[in-house]
Amino acid sequence: MNVPRSVLQRRQFIRASSTLALGAAAAALATYRLFRGPGHSTSAGTSLAFPKDTSYSASSESTEAILPEVALPEVALPESPTPQLRLLENEDHYTQFLQSLKLRHLSPREIIDPHRGVIGEVGNCLPPLHLWENVTPTLRVADEIRERLKVPLCEITSCYRSPSYNAIVPGSVAGSYHTRNQALDLVYLCPPLKAFRMALQLREEGFFRGGVGLYPTFIHLDTRGHAATWRRI
Repeated sequence: MNVPRSVLQRRQFIRASSTLALGAAAAALATYRLFRGPGHSTSAGTSLAFPKDTSYSASSESTEAILPEVALPEVALPESPTPQLRLLENEDHYTQFLQSLKLRHLSPREIIDPHRGVIGEVGNCLPPLHLWENVTPTLRVADEIRERLKVPLCEITSCYRSPSYNAIVPGSVAGSYHTRNQALDLVYLCPPLKAFRMALQLREEGFFRGGVGLYPTFIHLDTRGHAATWRRI
């Protein structure tokens, strides 16, 4: 029986299309099994099921396979560790002492933090109990400077220094008033010269008696009991 050439070509094309469709279905099933893995489930805890009503068809115009949707598990990224502050001996009690002073602008935290300093293997510490009261007049002067300048205190860079810590601080001198818990190094949100002049004005008014030093980025303040003035710029 002679079959027209056009019919033979159409039959061959349909067979080829069917083969492609079956191949696509097999690839889809393999991909599903690869992602599914043993015991794989969705984030809601329901196992994935291959769609029963999915069909694969072939025609003389196109071959299209419908791939199943595969839900991949979410991966949680690790959180960055939070830096831990070095805890100081008697920190809670010293905090309570500072709170009792009822300063307007200086918080216990910003007064205590400079004591956490470490240089090499030497760490600073809070002052011993018998020196706590020494810092009160100096803190009140720093608080008043902040009140009159009307600008924030950016940082207290130095308060009490233990003798061993003071000995390795660059530029420090033996017997510094920092070792007696009577001195502060202060950075205000203004030129250091402006804060320096305000400290001198307070001293002239009799608000305190002590030392005032000007440095490129901060001022030194202490309540040693007599006037002393210097500039290191």
